[in-house]
Amino acid sequence: MKKLLITANLHSGRGIISGCLADMISYYNGKGFEVTVYTSQYSGHITDIIEKTGSAYDNIVCCGGDGSLNEAINGLMRLKKRPLLGYIPCGSTNDFAASSGIPSDIRESFITAVDGKPFSIDIGSINDKFFSYVAGFGAFTSIAYETPQTIKNILGYQAYILTGLKELGNIKTYKIKASWDGGVIEDEVILGLVSNSNSIAGIKMLFENYAELNDGLFEVLFIRKPHNINILKDIVTCLAEKSFDNSLFHSFKTSRIKIESPDFIKWTTDGEYGGDLSEANIEVINHAVDIMVKREPKYIKTE
Repeated sequence: MKKLLITANLHSGRGIISGCLADMISYYNGKGFEVTVYTSQYSGHITDIIEKTGSAYDNIVCCGGDGSLNEAINGLMRLKKRPLLGYIPCGSTNDFAASSGIPSDIRESFITAVDGKPFSIDIGSINDKFFSYVAGFGAFTSIAYETPQTIKNILGYQAYILTGLKELGNIKTYKIKASWDGGVIEDEVILGLVSNSNSIAGIKMLFENYAELNDGLFEVLFIRKPHNINILKDIVTCLAEKSFDNSLFHSFKTSRIKIESPDFIKWTTDGEYGGDLSEANIEVINHAVDIMVKREPKYIKTE
């Protein structure tokens, strides 16, 4: 029999995955899989499980939010032979699933996890860690991991909005030097994103004109320091309109970038705390993981 590993974070979202596990196991048994289930017991547990046992399986199915997927990716990237990955999104925002053609319905997604089409995705590395869709710092990027899980479970995406409103009056600036194949920037910014997704923090189609999951390139966005409150309003308008070709932003694509700062910067990776770093070396690992999708993502190419 083929072997399948389920890793489940029972606390993600509203804990809905708990009521689905029996149906999942029955379905996978019917497909000829011998199923093993681990439930996440601590931060990093899914990474530990996959790193230690993942090579013994043909398929791995991760149940949870973007943070659980991040742990699964970090475990997979430490394996020489990587099993097919299935993902059942049951968190509060599920940014990765929104970009990658994975159904939001639980039953549809657990069927897709073994019956879908394999799709090769790029993975990002930041120093010695990995991320599936975004690494960032600055305004609003800490919301996901600083919002208590109980509040997320009760309010869902509204919890992020409420926490973000509280942060508006306390926006910090960061002196950075960013170096990549296309040049060097030295500037003060309020936010930096290195992304491989069209959905970030629940904002869908942020890079609607050109973000792809497997083109070997990141979408990089820096928001420059606003000099007054009116410029901050202009920034919000440009973000809503996805209009970054102006003096308020630095926006470009690259396969690798180094971001340095005289101070330590608090980073997030896939919505989870990513460490305090004064230097971040980030690069794409092209077609690193095969994930099961219902349909391949569609992209709108720029002229």
